[in-house]
Amino acid sequence: MTNRTSPESAKQTPLSRPSISRRPRLIRFLAPILLLGATAPAAFAQVVLVPAPAPRYEQAPAPRPGYAWQQGYWQWEHGRYAWTPGGWTAADVHARHAYPDRFERASLAPAPRVERLSADALFPFDRGNVGDISASGRADIAQIAARLRSSRASHVEVRGYTDRLGSDSYNMNLSQQRANAIKSALVAQGVPAAKIRAVGLGAQDPIAQCNRPSGPGLVQCLQPNRRVELVSFVADDRRWAERYQ
Repeated sequence: MTNRTSPESAKQTPLSRPSISRRPRLIRFLAPILLLGATAPAAFAQVVLVPAPAPRYEQAPAPRPGYAWQQGYWQWEHGRYAWTPGGWTAADVHARHAYPDRFERASLAPAPRVERLSADALFPFDRGNVGDISASGRADIAQIAARLRSSRASHVEVRGYTDRLGSDSYNMNLSQQRANAIKSALVAQGVPAAKIRAVGLGAQDPIAQCNRPSGPGLVQCLQPNRRVELVSFVADDRRWAERYQ
């Protein structure tokens, strides 16, 4: 499952016993799957790049004295790309050295880059520390870190997710713990910690909807929801600054 624990901290702690003890029924029907996993080849945390939508250009309105038009942009929200329409912002005349009625159109911001990794392939069941990350997961993270170090996409948000099984508090803790672990792995690969935001979102934003009865079939159906997303922003993207600075 995916998880979320305490806020980002230099030292991660394992999940508390009370949290785990609330899931005995889940562990019972997961046992066959875990046994199969022990005898099957190791899973690979293959990185899936979510296709970004094509650029969208809005028809800018007529100039408005004292204001500048800000072009709309694609944002990553709730597991999908969503378009944020453009709008007027007050013009800083002194900073721009321009007349109040001068019309300036902001450049089109690129859509954030979104990469998904399976939490089942990254971590063992109910585990989420940086030392628990699989060898294949570490290899994928090393490649992502190399790209972040060498490109303009120097800000990244790590989002941890679980499926809907288990209590809300357990899932939030586990997803945060795993997001923190991926951040620590990126930092170990040379990505500055100040440019990474780790967020645990629990069972929010599901990408698979499953109506099956409880059991191994439901666990398998919900697998896409147990994931980690890395959302990369270019260095000068105002969306990052608006969210976290």
